[in-house]
Amino acid sequence: MSNLYNKELNDYCRKYIFINNQLTKNDILLQPIIYKQLQAKIFEDLLLFDKITFKVYGENAPLAILINELSIRGLEELIEQDSLRFALWTPMVAYMKTNIKGVFPLVSGRLNSNVHTDPEYSIETGLKLLSNKLNIKQQRIIKRKTRDLYIIPKEDIEKDTTQFSISAYNSNKFKQFGLDKESSDLYALNEKEKKLLNKCAEDLLEYKFLISEQLTSNNNSIFNSLFNNTLEKLQYSKHNDIVSIISNLETFPNLVEVYFNSNSSLKDIHKLRNKKNIKKFRSWLDEVSTDYELQEVSKAYINAIVNSKGFFETKKGRLTKNITMSLLGAGIGSIAGPLGATIGGFGGKVLEPALDFSLDLVDEYLISELTKGWTPRMFFDDLKK
Repeated sequence: MSNLYNKELNDYCRKYIFINNQLTKNDILLQPIIYKQLQAKIFEDLLLFDKITFKVYGENAPLAILINELSIRGLEELIEQDSLRFALWTPMVAYMKTNIKGVFPLVSGRLNSNVHTDPEYSIETGLKLLSNKLNIKQQRIIKRKTRDLYIIPKEDIEKDTTQFSISAYNSNKFKQFGLDKESSDLYALNEKEKKLLNKCAEDLLEYKFLISEQLTSNNNSIFNSLFNNTLEKLQYSKHNDIVSIISNLETFPNLVEVYFNSNSSLKDIHKLRNKKNIKKFRSWLDEVSTDYELQEVSKAYINAIVNSKGFFETKKGRLTKNITMSLLGAGIGSIAGPLGATIGGFGGKVLEPALDFSLDLVDEYLISELTKGWTPRMFFDDLKK
């Protein structure tokens, strides 16, 4: 089951929602575009992944955004589908402003205020950010339904981050990011270098968190190259790349473009992602991303279409079809309804097996695909509708 980590929505909130941030003119001009891109990515990811875990730093501002875009009902539907999580961020890495001879400039620790450690307080303060305030009853419902969706990074996950950073620096692995040990003294870095080192350490900490929670990431982290020799690898999602490849085969726009160029809304995403063909497509994506390299995706997709076997092509299906057609030919207008009486009139035990098969048909097959098996192309058929 795929569980994608999303930190971009939290980053957007920390930059644009909280009033103490100093935004440049360019930041203000780009804000509508950045927000629309965020919406489109959430639209895409909710279709392609079973779950999304949103990073939350203190106030759950991402929750406020989701309520705005999904509506309360839409949010509740996604919760019912078990498709949302929130990671309350408590570990931290910081750098010392003043250099001390022989002392490593980074320190690690834990945030311990209520808003960073208590899910209910995080939710309450996040809901206060809504321009259209919820009433007391709505707040209680949201709090009750979302507080158990929280995960908190495991204790001591930040413990070794500084040591790993020292090791990476000393082996000059940070050179590719602008920190060269040959030209910079680790214990006498300037402000710009310490900020860069701190950013590397923060990303490394997040890398450890994703591994510990078995989350996947859309971002092929710059740190991937630092862990070539480690057994602990972060699973980077290939879902979006796979869909991009087969979208080209189908001459279908990618999902971000679909969102941008149509009247799509996140308010209906819970209905769309819950469609049978789209749920099956997510499962197929999980299998393909595990079993195939990207260069083999086109072949896997074509094979899935060509080799699809419908129910009536299976041994059980052929027998069911023959029995069903015989019953229909004898004047049965509907399998559902007076089935028992009709079969009884045919001599009892001779046709008893048909009862089981017919009930299966009512439950699974007559409602949907009778003559063909499922293929990943049906995902695109649903989207075209």
